[in-house]
Amino acid sequence: MNIDDPLFEQALEIENFDRKNNVIKVTDKTIEFLEKLNLSPQLIDFFKSFSFKEEIKFGNIYFNCVNEIGAENLDEENKEIYKKDLLIIGSGANGDPIVLNMKTMNVGYILHDILWEEENLEDLNKIYIDLKMSIGKFYYKSITENDFPIDAYEAEDYIK
Repeated sequence: MNIDDPLFEQALEIENFDRKNNVIKVTDKTIEFLEKLNLSPQLIDFFKSFSFKEEIKFGNIYFNCVNEIGAENLDEENKEIYKKDLLIIGSGANGDPIVLNMKTMNVGYILHDILWEEENLEDLNKIYIDLKMSIGKFYYKSITENDFPIDAYEAEDYIK
């Protein structure tokens, strides 16, 4: 399993993110949510290491505030996609959720318009665009590659 913490750190540095003054402890409630998902200790440590007071903007996309990951994933409009092994960790420029596939540890996008409008969405694979990248690589490339996708539609073209 590869998270690529060093690449995530490099992305923070490129963005001149003031890590020291924005760090916040992960709440017990958040840790409890993450543990219920049976996430690896390595991934939970990643979230603990990169827990900040607010979401982080990487170019045109966002990494959620770790303490809000539970609320975001439990929100009615997101239809509990975490129960299907996709964890929302951020958002694209148009609001498309950035998700971590908890089985493969790859990051990708969900087409939010279909997610939020379909009543009984059974197969998330129809709206999940897997970029086959770790968290660190995904956010690093988002600010170092000019043609990096900022939403699910661009991600579809990017992987072709």
